[in-house]
Amino acid sequence: MMKRTLTAAAMAAVLAAPAFAQTRMPNAANSSMATTGQAGFLQRQNANDWRSSKLVGASVYSQDNASIGEISDVLISSDGHVQAVVVGVGGFLGVGEKDVALPFTALNIARKPDSSSIDKITVSYTKDQLKNAPNFAFYEASSAQTTGSSAGNMMAPASNGAKQ
Repeated sequence: MMKRTLTAAAMAAVLAAPAFAQTRMPNAANSSMATTGQAGFLQRQNANDWRSSKLVGASVYSQDNASIGEISDVLISSDGHVQAVVVGVGGFLGVGEKDVALPFTALNIARKPDSSSIDKITVSYTKDQLKNAPNFAFYEASSAQTTGSSAGNMMAPASNGAKQ
């Protein structure tokens, strides 16, 4: 009985050890470390990070304050970095509008004071440059096409003697 109790106590200590080994979060003054904790999980948003829900639908302006269009989507690369934002430019009330992908690094995003909302997004492109920019096309997977094989042929055994 004593052996079982000691074994249970040892197992409890081993299982609880990771909880005791966690380090205390640094204070917010060290913002680069304040966002990541155990195993690299983020624990809070930094002041210079942007939520996609705030970006999508936000208006984009040129340096001369001309409205260029609205962000309709955010493209994230396979390595996890925001690659571009898709902006609908040209047209009137969505008619004649085309999608242009702007590099995320081309955006100057200003936050409203003491708020999580965007004040203004500006780019160095002019309205005319974006109207003349190439259209952006979203990826669409090609669908598999059949070659006209009948169901009877699909059930026929392989002719090379290989097992299926």
